[in-house]
Amino acid sequence: MRRPEPIVPNVFNHRGEPTMRRTAIRCLTTVSVTWLLAIACSTALGQGASQEAQVRDLIAQTYDRPDRKVETAPIAVDGDHALADWIQGEKGGRALLRRTQGQWQIVACGGDGFKDVRTLKDAGIPAATAKRLIARLNEAERSLNPARVKRFGLFGTADDPQLKDHHSPAGH
Repeated sequence: MRRPEPIVPNVFNHRGEPTMRRTAIRCLTTVSVTWLLAIACSTALGQGASQEAQVRDLIAQTYDRPDRKVETAPIAVDGDHALADWIQGEKGGRALLRRTQGQWQIVACGGDGFKDVRTLKDAGIPAATAKRLIARLNEAERSLNPARVKRFGLFGTADDPQLKDHHSPAGH
């Protein structure tokens, strides 16, 4: 019985070692590992984008009004916690969110207080997570107009342009 021809023929070097097959196997291994890493990275990036979209959708579903839509951006996510900047009409603020059993929930809305580690710790967020969230939000806000960033900090303060409009799903 004749042996089938190998897919990659053996070519031997001066020491009698097969070289083409070894090279082909190395190439296939490299391509396979690269492909798996690409899938893992795109999945991780997609999950981050997906988490941001889920946060944005929750805030919109909760607070959008026909005459005033909520603009939610930027959003910082770290594990099961998120900070989201929002603007609706003349008002602005930040939302603190927590994911429980795969579902995002709005814990509270506030202003600049959500950029204080102690405030986030008091809300039950571990200090390391709080620091990362604040750092990510600060980094994302750097590219924004300073006047817009200032609006995020006004929620619930004496400077809130519509303090009389109580914070509720009907009046965000």
